[in-house]
Amino acid sequence: MNVEIIDDREFITSVQEQGGVWVLMAGQSLYALQAEGGWGLPVWSSAEKAEVFAENLNQTGLSPVFVPMSNFLGAAWLGSSSLQIADVLASPCYGQESLIYTAEELRARLNT
Repeated sequence: MNVEIIDDREFITSVQEQGGVWVLMAGQSLYALQAEGGWGLPVWSSAEKAEVFAENLNQTGLSPVFVPMSNFLGAAWLGSSSLQIADVLASPCYGQESLIYTAEELRARLNT
């Protein structure tokens, strides 16, 4: 079985079980990366994983914030034209390649 398939199943299952995702924020600022056609949004399946990632960055003040699934899939996040989220990085680990979904792909996977 392909490692990406295993990672995908683990990520989707974990996020569905907890009912949301974790993002990094510094105050009102969302941590995101530039991506083709918009922004790449890293999300994690736990606060602990997000904290470990944040500790490896040279930015201060980042902390994990829980986003409930209904908000994340709705107009406030993935459906927002103002946020322009093109890609979602699933539980990235610093220095490693992460599983990447387009916003539409992840919405479809989490709605099943």
